[in-house]
Amino acid sequence: MTNLNLIATVALLCIFIWILVFSLKLYINVKANLFKEKHPNLKNRIYTSNTKIYVLRILSFLLALFFAFYSLFKTKSTEVESLKEFESADIMFVVDVSLSMNAIDVKPSRLKRFQDLALRILPCLKGNRVGIVVFAGQSFSFCPLTSDISAVSDYIQALGVEMVGAKGTDLAVALERVNKIRKKNNNISSQITIVVSDGEDHENQNLPSIGGEVMVWGIGTPEGGYIEYRDPGTGKGGYVTLDAGISDSPMTPNLVISKMNIEKLKAIAEQNDGSYYDVSFEAEGAYALLDTIQSIKKKKIQSVERFKNEDGAHPFLIAAIGFLLLERVLTFFMQKIPTNIYLVLLLLISIGWGRLEAWELDPGGNSIERGVKSYHNKNFNESKKEFDKAKEYIKDDPKLFYNESATAYQLGQYKEAKELSEKILAHPKADQELKAKANFNLGNIYARLGDKKNALKSYTDTLRIDPDHLAAKKNIEHLTKKKEQAPNQNPKNNESNQEPPQNNKQKKPEEDKSDAERILEPFSQDTILKNKKGGSFDNEKFW
Repeated sequence: MTNLNLIATVALLCIFIWILVFSLKLYINVKANLFKEKHPNLKNRIYTSNTKIYVLRILSFLLALFFAFYSLFKTKSTEVESLKEFESADIMFVVDVSLSMNAIDVKPSRLKRFQDLALRILPCLKGNRVGIVVFAGQSFSFCPLTSDISAVSDYIQALGVEMVGAKGTDLAVALERVNKIRKKNNNISSQITIVVSDGEDHENQNLPSIGGEVMVWGIGTPEGGYIEYRDPGTGKGGYVTLDAGISDSPMTPNLVISKMNIEKLKAIAEQNDGSYYDVSFEAEGAYALLDTIQSIKKKKIQSVERFKNEDGAHPFLIAAIGFLLLERVLTFFMQKIPTNIYLVLLLLISIGWGRLEAWELDPGGNSIERGVKSYHNKNFNESKKEFDKAKEYIKDDPKLFYNESATAYQLGQYKEAKELSEKILAHPKADQELKAKANFNLGNIYARLGDKKNALKSYTDTLRIDPDHLAAKKNIEHLTKKKEQAPNQNPKNNESNQEPPQNNKQKKPEEDKSDAERILEPFSQDTILKNKKGGSFDNEKFW
């Protein structure tokens, strides 16, 4: 209240000062007009205003000040509720954090592989609710269901095998906890559960059924690997031995070898009419999750937002602006301008007033800005419409082609996205940076279509332009790793699965592979996937 009294005092003081100033100016103007009447020969040498117009101008300005001041006392603060509806799916990760998830048969470890995979697809889960339940010998809800993707990212990075005290693998307890969480959040009908485990030590548990879509992500190898354990604080540790000790050397004879139980994981998926995916070295499970989110019927949920609305002052502020504009118009009439100019100006204003709201200084640029905003909000259909509008004003712009290509890719229109990316590469106005991005997008499109040879070539072309493109290096490593892990097939035994041989093309895959290996030569797997200290992963999504 003290601040309002101070403002009122200052406002009244300003109005009083303006009254004195205008009174003095009006007195001088009246005396000057009387002096001109007594001395006609000076009439053209002394300029004065029409007294009536001058009085109207002063009154208009003072009334504008008065209404602006009066509006301060008419402002009312009211609480307003806004109801918003949006579609959302309920995604629950059930993550095995038993000690076997530290096995190093999947580099850098099984649990780290899940963290890397989850962080990469996390941006695509925006708009949905995500939660995490962890289990070993016991289970607890680690991350509650939330739509805050940045918070989920922090939870995923904090996962570790030391977080559950009880040893073992009790999946049944974890699934019971998931069902309890589902019951508390029954307003979401679209439910997806992803069980992440190596399947070891599950034994013959009676597992409860899970509602909604179920996916099982298996991580590990049937051959197995040593379990590495290091203290999170000191970094000291080694490999787990059969007598529950730690050995510094991987050559110790009594080391524990953890093997993935594929049959058990597939049985869990079949029990819940779900799907099983081995995500140890490939990302098909991640693709399947994103496709499932897009295909399932999402239920609209409502969100109530409360905010304060300041109301009551608008009529007085509008009156103040009106009187201020009137004062400016009267100022024009006080100048030495031919009267016909006023009529022309008023005529132009009256003609153009109706169309004034439709004028845009940069309609094409505004459409692109709206399109980019819709793209970041995952509203790709609206983004496509805005980019189509922009084409009416901006012709043959490679940057606009790039925006259209990215939107078409997100909508699953891979053929159109591919054509637009190729159009950028052939465009004379496209700079090297844009061509690198177009090549990278082509690599993603080919990878999505299963054309690994062309995907590898596009990623290689990206690095020829931009040697520091980290995501392209990772994708090349991802593709070449998958080739190295594919078992060698005997042509005689697999003729039905091979394409007909073509002239001069048998060496082409080896040439592509050698280019990729040459580019990746300075980069070991560890330097690309993790830092030297075993710290955080690069989270840029690349498939």
